[in-house]
Amino acid sequence: MNAPVPTPVKPDAWARAGRAALAKMISELSYEQVLAPECADGGAELRLASGVVYRFACTKGIWGNLLIDPETLSRTPAAGVPTPLQFVPDARAELGMTPATEANFLRELSNTLRQDIETAEKFGTLSADALIDLPVHALHAALEGHPKAVANKGRMGWGADDLARFAPEAGGTFQLFWLAADRRHCKIGTSDGSTERALIENCLGIEETCRLFAARTAAGVTADTHALIPVHPWQWNNVVQQAYVGELAERRLIPLGYFGGRYTATPSLRTLTSIDRPGSPDVKLALTILNTSAWRGIPGKYIAVGGALSDWLEGITQADPLLSSRVTVLRELRGIWYEHPVYAQVPDLPYQFAETLGVIWRDSASGRVAGGRRACLMAALLHRATDGTPLAAAHARRAGMGMEDWLRALFRVTVVPLYHYLTRYGVGFIAHGQNVTLVLENDVPVGMAVKDLQGDLDLIDQDFPELAGLDPEIRATLPRKPATHIIHDIQTAHFVTVLRFLSARLSACGAMGEETFYRILGEELQAHMKAHPELGERFAMFDLFTPTLPRVCINKVRLAIGYGDDAARPLPGLGTDLVNPLYICKAR
Repeated sequence: MNAPVPTPVKPDAWARAGRAALAKMISELSYEQVLAPECADGGAELRLASGVVYRFACTKGIWGNLLIDPETLSRTPAAGVPTPLQFVPDARAELGMTPATEANFLRELSNTLRQDIETAEKFGTLSADALIDLPVHALHAALEGHPKAVANKGRMGWGADDLARFAPEAGGTFQLFWLAADRRHCKIGTSDGSTERALIENCLGIEETCRLFAARTAAGVTADTHALIPVHPWQWNNVVQQAYVGELAERRLIPLGYFGGRYTATPSLRTLTSIDRPGSPDVKLALTILNTSAWRGIPGKYIAVGGALSDWLEGITQADPLLSSRVTVLRELRGIWYEHPVYAQVPDLPYQFAETLGVIWRDSASGRVAGGRRACLMAALLHRATDGTPLAAAHARRAGMGMEDWLRALFRVTVVPLYHYLTRYGVGFIAHGQNVTLVLENDVPVGMAVKDLQGDLDLIDQDFPELAGLDPEIRATLPRKPATHIIHDIQTAHFVTVLRFLSARLSACGAMGEETFYRILGEELQAHMKAHPELGERFAMFDLFTPTLPRVCINKVRLAIGYGDDAARPLPGLGTDLVNPLYICKAR
């Protein structure tokens, strides 16, 4: 039977999504110095080489970024609703893309607009209180996505049916497909005390685990020869059955079938959380789709050390009075990466082909947070309700706190611990809005959880004494960066990627001016530094109060390099230096 004809997109929904996306595009590309609007008296004019002119009302934020009112956007000559789709050919000279890149970028933008409309249809009329009261997985599904990436829901490789089944905003649930994988071709890493059987029982329950283990036995293999590995159903149907046909034919991979309860996707798409067994470990699986500039596979580089790294981080966190009272490490309990024996022979293999089959089981935040507390992604604080109020302001109101006191509590349990990890231990977390989880009690920030230890964690390139207990294999595997680079795990990944948007949105709704916001942040950091004089040399090494800091750009890199495959993920680019709001507000 043919699928039903989908409901047409309503013109007003298209107009709202198009204007919002175009405002974001012009704002971020201006911030990255790709575009140069002329601003005066609360408005701006962007004259393009094509002769087209865009005009809009805006204010300038403390980071120099433009805060654009989408409803004021106009195009001369007029051409229907202003959207980023028409803007791309209008700004062809400024964007500087090849025809192939431009076409693929338009597809990513179209995909993003479609999902923005879907998300707004489902969640866009909810008040701040209604959003906060949603189950956490439903709140996460409502979020707008990466605030810096212009095409943040590109999801290249998924069609409409895939999105309806697997996208977080769709709220679909599904079982995982399981394979028995020849251990000779696997890298496996485990946390102390985590056995295959115990972990899978925690995820699936005793009855389903017995069925799964019986299926492996019935296939004629054992736990000694074949590890159990789950696969995302989309990956099984669209990648593994074809790319691994030889492995399946020669029984190095043995399909066992669907087992376990229902999972649903988080905003990262490949990380899934259990609906039927809340609090059981989340599962991160390979997905060969392109989203926010990278293929969403599972790299093998960090798998073998993931569990041991989790144990070490948990150890230093629990032994440190400041960290133990504020931070939960979401441990990577077990990881498996299967290396394709033929693809592995390709020189400079594009990374997407090396990351097609793998899994990481990780603590879920809800499973580690004490009763009565709620754990939600830091990105949720930026999310605006139907009246434009960011959820951070709504939490402060519900907590009965002034915005200043609420922010001080937030910074004490997020920024201060991140800075302490860096200065005490030389550990940098790439702390963007989906890697940091905020823990709330009665709407008050009381802690944070950190995750994504494989690939989003760096070490200082010096041998700090505090790193002496770290296994040499882990030290050799993780990226080692000089102080001037690793500090951007806080400055760029957190201040620019998270706090830049939070401060702007609090200012826009009248909750707090940006100068006050960064004055409070600076005061909390200075109070921490005063309380730890023994780290004075480290504070000078990792100085957050410098007059300027590098401007890191992600969108213009995509415009420049296009969509070709490479052996490594693309690296961000740089613009001219930014004036540091912490320096500005400290100086005043």
